[in-house]
Amino acid sequence: MPLLLKGFTDHTINTGEVEIAYSAGPENGPPILLLHGVTSRRDTFINVVDSITPNFRVIAMDQRGHGYSGHVPGKYTREDHARDIKYVIENVCKEASIVWGHSMGGGNAVALGGQEPQLFRALVLEDPAIFARSNPNPPSTGAVHSLFRIHLDLIEAGLSIEEMAMKIREASPNQPEYFVPWKAECLKQMDPEILRNVVEGNSRGGGDPVENLKKITCPVLLVQADPDAGGILPDDYIASAVPKRDNFTIKKIPGAGHNINREHADQMLPIVLPWLASLG
Repeated sequence: MPLLLKGFTDHTINTGEVEIAYSAGPENGPPILLLHGVTSRRDTFINVVDSITPNFRVIAMDQRGHGYSGHVPGKYTREDHARDIKYVIENVCKEASIVWGHSMGGGNAVALGGQEPQLFRALVLEDPAIFARSNPNPPSTGAVHSLFRIHLDLIEAGLSIEEMAMKIREASPNQPEYFVPWKAECLKQMDPEILRNVVEGNSRGGGDPVENLKKITCPVLLVQADPDAGGILPDDYIASAVPKRDNFTIKKIPGAGHNINREHADQMLPIVLPWLASLG
């Protein structure tokens, strides 16, 4: 199926390590770079992009091993992803950028921000994967992790997109009509090594995210999903991990699961849009 982003142009860029695919919206303002989570790709943000594009130049990239970007076996640490993000900011955005990262995308953005804070104008972290040793409740048995196990089994079974779609519909009911074939295609495109590492709890590198967060100097908005509804960050961990400073804002959406931008855009946009407008 084609990418779900309308009014965007599709491109690729070679970082010297991997071919990165991305889509760019109209040049309506400063750049905002969208980073998807594990098992997704750049058009996962379709429920929010129409609200962002009037005031920003939206860039959405497929991170390595996902979507239409290249596979690099054995090189999927946060440092590896961070180099790709840095390359896109410097060579596509071409200026310090607002970065919106969901889940893995948020974790990768934090890893980069801890090393290269000057690349960020602002940072939106959507239920980000920012686990560390200090996290007392790693989500190894949570609903999201269980779904990842199902997705990995589907990939490794070698099913067709049509066969995979039937299984996804059973595992993820009550989703929009587009979702099932889209997710099946995303799973067929991705390198299963990434998902295997997540399921098996292998280290993704990138340093301690708590320490990286301390080094990020730009305004940060962390939108937390509800842990009781599938969010991956416990309240007590958020309280201990997040820096106490004026330009770091935390907003929790009660009842929202991990995929906030897709399933709860009506609750997320009233938080994110005014915050973006306040940046000036």
